Amino acid sequence: MRRQLSVWALGLTAALLLTSCGKPKPALYDTSLPVLEVMDHLIDPGAWAFWRASGEVTEEAGTKSLRPTTEEGWLAAENGAVQVAEGGNLMLLPGRVRDEEWIRLAKKLTQDGLEAKAATEAKDSDRMFVAGAEMYKTCKACHAKYVPALQPGAEPVGAPLPDWPEDVKQKQNQFLEGKK
Repeated sequence: MRRQLSVWALGLTAALLLTSCGKPKPALYDTSLPVLEVMDHLIDPGAWAFWRASGEVTEEAGTKSLRPTTEEGWLAAENGAVQVAEGGNLMLLPGRVRDEEWIRLAKKLTQDGLEAKAATEAKDSDRMFVAGAEMYKTCKACHAKYVPALQPGAEPVGAPLPDWPEDVKQKQNQFLEGKK
């Protein structure tokens, strides 16, 4: 009887091992979309939705706050921040990671998006302004390293991320200096 149980247990173990050695399990995700498409369809629209809801614009007619004035406006800004945060996570999927700096910048983008979301949920326009500036710096750093058109001597391909106008840079610096 003992011998029969041992043979039966051995047979069961062998069967389980053989079935687990079959085909590899399919990946839980599909990264067939190129990074550029993820940027164009998810991260860039999310960043712009957030940036268009924070800070100010100075024109001849005066200064206009971009702070949302409706619940729909706040939700659009928050949705944009979430897109950026999750976009950073998508940059970390296998097949997309390029090097340690890529990992650092993708994680920073996620952190920036989460801070932007928190600032939006708090309806704190000053905090949104700082979060937007941090997000912008992360985007610029990543684009400077990984967008081929921005490399020295490269042929331009599309429009690079524009620099902030001088008046906006001055306001950012004044604001940040006041926070110290």
